[in-house]
Amino acid sequence: MNRQTCQDALSALHARGREAWPEIALDLATFSTQAARRFDEGSIDDIRAEDLYLAIACAAGIDRAIAAFDRHYLAGLAAALTRRGYDATTAADAVQVVRVRFLASDAEHAPRVAEYDGRGSLATWIRVAAVRVAISAQRKHHRESSDELDIVATERSPELELIQQRFNADFEAAFRTAFEALSPRERTLLRYQVIDRLGIDRIAALHGIHRATAARWVAHAREALVDGVRRTLQARLGIGEAELDSLLRLVQSRVELSLRLLLPAAVE
Repeated sequence: MNRQTCQDALSALHARGREAWPEIALDLATFSTQAARRFDEGSIDDIRAEDLYLAIACAAGIDRAIAAFDRHYLAGLAAALTRRGYDATTAADAVQVVRVRFLASDAEHAPRVAEYDGRGSLATWIRVAAVRVAISAQRKHHRESSDELDIVATERSPELELIQQRFNADFEAAFRTAFEALSPRERTLLRYQVIDRLGIDRIAALHGIHRATAARWVAHAREALVDGVRRTLQARLGIGEAELDSLLRLVQSRVELSLRLLLPAAVE
């Protein structure tokens, strides 16, 4: 394919994509640079211009493209997973994992949506990824020992051993109850930090908000979790505020409470 023919083909693909997504302004130069490499992978006629245009726009970080991705490809995905037999929490969390994988980038890695080659349905690719995440989360859940919360001691002592033996089940139940009581956004924010290891700037970009707002959201999510744990523990143990505070101070000074079993693994 000579240069002019290639440019004409790119222009035609760009025009089709822009027609499908008129609200998304992706310039021809950016589109052409990213789309040209697909020409060596098969027939140009096989390229789905509309999907490719959106994928390149999302990889470029265009806000309206990301909003369209959420609206057209992710909005109904959790419901589709529940229809396949996954519980609502697993389905919702799987969708959030997919969103991070496909749209988030860092200094070393481009967002996964940038890998889309324009051949095959973008919607199908995303749906398959969500199912794989849900399967992985379900398998991990069954592998873990009877839903036990992982409590990792940083220093062993007879005192700590006694506390763990006596209160481990109560702490597990309190953390799980408090976590499940969080809003979907609060659970997602905690997963972003604990599982995906995203910083405040990345979280702010994903939600289209200022970093100060993102930091406030994360702080509130953590506070909501801690408050929920306190309320549940106090109810389960039937102890007063002073005794509860003493117990929490002792435990927090000697152990690191892991949330990993409360958050689905972002591993395929």
